[in-house]
Amino acid sequence: MSLPDYDDNTAFLGDWGPFQRRVFVLLCLSIIPNGFTGLSTVFICDTPAHRCLIPSALNITDEWRNASIPLDENDENKDSRLSKCSRHRMDIVKNYSDRGLLPWVDVNVSAIPQEGCMDGWEYDKGTYISTIVTEVRILKELYNAVYLHIVK
Repeated sequence: MSLPDYDDNTAFLGDWGPFQRRVFVLLCLSIIPNGFTGLSTVFICDTPAHRCLIPSALNITDEWRNASIPLDENDENKDSRLSKCSRHRMDIVKNYSDRGLLPWVDVNVSAIPQEGCMDGWEYDKGTYISTIVTEVRILKELYNAVYLHIVK
């Protein structure tokens, strides 16, 4: 079985002329903005410093708000920083705050059990105002609102 010849099948288009050169150059120039698009992901996909969100509606004292994120020990530097993925259980923290107890004075905060970030995260806006990572919560809320609208 012989394959059809490409040149014979495209002969009706004509020779390589000024129109073909112009289209070729324009297509080549369109590659440049695509490179910038690829490089932009370095900035729009960055994960800024973050910690668990403590809802303002929880109505706890500032002392308990500051103590409700546990410290993670870094073995390499013997450095401590706020945990990015856990917080102390908010029902217990709220109870202590309502009773007027002070963290680390009346209560050993490290003994309070921990939980995941149930209410999302709080992001540092110092470097980036918005990234893909910080907008995930907004996208979930939008999805839920649209889904509830469709279901009703």
